[in-house]
Amino acid sequence: MLITIALSFLPSLIILRFFYKRDINPEPRRVLLKTFGLGFIVAIPVLAITSPFAQLVWKIENPMLAAMYWSLFCAAIPEEFFKFLILTRYCVKNSAFNEPMDGIIYGVTASLGFATIESMMYISQIGWTAAISRALTAVPAHACFGVVMGYFVSQEHFYNKKKFSLGFGLLVAIFLHALYDYPLVINQIWRLNPDIPLESAVKLGFFVLFAMVFVFEILWALRLVKRIKKERH
Repeated sequence: MLITIALSFLPSLIILRFFYKRDINPEPRRVLLKTFGLGFIVAIPVLAITSPFAQLVWKIENPMLAAMYWSLFCAAIPEEFFKFLILTRYCVKNSAFNEPMDGIIYGVTASLGFATIESMMYISQIGWTAAISRALTAVPAHACFGVVMGYFVSQEHFYNKKKFSLGFGLLVAIFLHALYDYPLVINQIWRLNPDIPLESAVKLGFFVLFAMVFVFEILWALRLVKRIKKERH
């Protein structure tokens, strides 16, 4: 149990420290801790909401549509919505939220809180292979979703840029999350249903899609951090 907890928390803490060190005016640790904890806790309503939707996915015969359905309604929409609530209903209203970089820091923190509890569930079920795969892909991806959402929240909050509305930031995060999950989910569906014919070229295509999306999200997140830092000067 202790190993599972350690393997779940370590990647999140490393990534959080990476972003924390890029904040010229570091946020109060008590606020960060609470934001992380809220991200951890929202897994409960996310699971409650997605459970009935998850039961319906097996009624969708087309694997492409089933993967799209799962990626949106069982992952991206509920997860990003509750992270968004943390960011807009707690973080933005806190006095510590006083500069544009804060949107990114708190967005990442809430996302990593959720990614940590999610990692604990996967690692406890699958083992150390899940710990490695999530540390290298899923946890950094959640951080990127948080960066993007936090950036747009800051743009609206500090600069009153209506085209960067809160809702738009949420939609972008949902889209990126679903795009990231889609190749993984469809691969899992095919693994559970070996009777479904699948050409090697198609498998390779979905792997390439996943890699391209993952790299794009990381590069965009780092670019947004750099842009926010430039806006300070």
